[in-house]
Amino acid sequence: MPTIKWVMEKFNCSQEIATRALKGFENFLSWFSMSNLKVAFTEFEAVSEEYQFGGCNDLVFETNNGLAIGDLKTSNSIYPDYLIQIAAYKQLWSENHPDQPITGGFHLLRFSKDHADFAHHYWAELDTAWEQFKLFRAAYDNDKLLKKRV
Repeated sequence: MPTIKWVMEKFNCSQEIATRALKGFENFLSWFSMSNLKVAFTEFEAVSEEYQFGGCNDLVFETNNGLAIGDLKTSNSIYPDYLIQIAAYKQLWSENHPDQPITGGFHLLRFSKDHADFAHHYWAELDTAWEQFKLFRAAYDNDKLLKKRV
């Protein structure tokens, strides 16, 4: 386990921030030890040829229900954009690993910016978030076309 001094030196932060960071990490480790999740892949970079976007997914977990997308966030709340991003990660994975489908859902692991809080959120499916991503992607293309007209 890292020490407060190591965190302070490594991340050039105050003792207060290092203490909170370590407590948040301890909270995560406590949850993870009881979660029955296993990390299968980390930092999976991929490109979608079909939808012309790329990204870097933090985690893919092995679960009792198959592979699952995992994402880490440092924030004080959960935002809809997070769900859209995680749904897009499924598309990236599916295009690049068609023989290994995501059947275990979606896990969002949130670390609070202001406190040592850790929270886990799970969704079995994010179909609406994926539909929203596709709408945003189409709007991006339309915006590029409109900018060419002005």
